[in-house]
Amino acid sequence: MHQPPYPYPQPLPRERQPVFDSGRMRGGDWVVLALYIALFIFGAAQLIGMLPGFIEAFPTQESALFAVNLIVYVIMFTGVMIVAFDALRRSFATFKYYPWAKALMIPGGWFGTLIIGAVLLMSMGNPVKSENQLAIEGMTRSVPFITMFVVTAIMGPLVEEYIFRHLLIGKLSRKLNVWVCVGISAVLFTSLHFIGAGSFDLTSAIPYTTLGIMISVAYVLTGKSLAYAYVLHFFNNAVALSLSYLLLPFLPN
Repeated sequence: MHQPPYPYPQPLPRERQPVFDSGRMRGGDWVVLALYIALFIFGAAQLIGMLPGFIEAFPTQESALFAVNLIVYVIMFTGVMIVAFDALRRSFATFKYYPWAKALMIPGGWFGTLIIGAVLLMSMGNPVKSENQLAIEGMTRSVPFITMFVVTAIMGPLVEEYIFRHLLIGKLSRKLNVWVCVGISAVLFTSLHFIGAGSFDLTSAIPYTTLGIMISVAYVLTGKSLAYAYVLHFFNNAVALSLSYLLLPFLPN
């Protein structure tokens, strides 16, 4: 059999997606985590509203509540950027691998959780909005969109992804199985949105649970990319907030 004068070139091996090492817990991580627990779990953020004349300085209670959230998230966002900026920056490299799939998964993941949540809510009946969701809807009637967008879509998602994905999955998975960490992250992420509400309803928890599971799984599959988890969460909150400002004015109170 006639052999070609030159061998056919072999295809280059496909470069594997890297896993972004979150590293061990450091002093800055403990400080930010302690600050988060103090402000959100133990209610230290409420002390801001107790300052003399603070509530009275705003035209509505919703505006005052938003001002408290703004102060808290500026503090937390600054802390996260100080301790995790390098991890966030490096993990954007995940978009170099399977870029089209990852780009499509952003709206696809959002739409998928929306459909799954809707099916579950319909099967359970009598959906109830969480107090967290009701508070956000109240703020949309008194807080400008841009200001709300900065807190809800830009600052909030980064703070939550740092805590619930970067720490509770990325760093904790050095000690526990990564999928156990995913379960812990999803449960605590859901629980966060009911702290201080005084009640818990399973149907109102479904949107947070499905979102938490989706982002956690995507975080693992993209090589523990904090950046990808942040973009997913940003997209979800940005769409939800935009729809709220567009549609809520036309709905009955």
